[in-house]
Amino acid sequence: MSKSLATIGVTRGKILNVLLYQAGWFACVIGAAQGYWLAGPCVALLLVAAHLLLVPATASELKLLACSGLIGFALDSLHQWSGTLDFAGAWPDGRLAPFWIVVMWVQFATMIHYALSWLSGKYLLSAVLGAIGGPLAYWGGVRIGAADFPPSLWFSLAALGVGWAVAMPALVWLGDRFVSPTRTGYYRLPFR
Repeated sequence: MSKSLATIGVTRGKILNVLLYQAGWFACVIGAAQGYWLAGPCVALLLVAAHLLLVPATASELKLLACSGLIGFALDSLHQWSGTLDFAGAWPDGRLAPFWIVVMWVQFATMIHYALSWLSGKYLLSAVLGAIGGPLAYWGGVRIGAADFPPSLWFSLAALGVGWAVAMPALVWLGDRFVSPTRTGYYRLPFR
């Protein structure tokens, strides 16, 4: 395969990766905001399944997705329990991160080897981007009605920033550990 065709394949794969993630993000957030706490995650999990069908190394990708789900569950349960965040649809237990947000963490990890592959090995940059991007994504969810910042907007954003400043480089580090020999950035697309 020529270099230009490989670049086109990677570019299309990254665009598709972002589109799959964004569709799942909106499904989960809008679903939670509208009281459909299981519908959004079901859509997002179908998009994760589509992602897994397209990746060249399913086993390493599944490890990363599982770790991301555990990190997200722990971090957002801490936020929910401490009152930093109040999630809509806090199912199955109001003191823990709801199912839909954990699915969003799993889905976010689908971008580590693809749309965010350029962050590989860049842990400090990952921390900075996590500290900024993480809280902004939650703020978007709050604006849609999927969560609330009970104590105050600025306190919640700061707490989220600290959490994401740790979680993002951890996910990039895990992505570097779970990488396949075929390295990332491209899907097995039928239209290369």
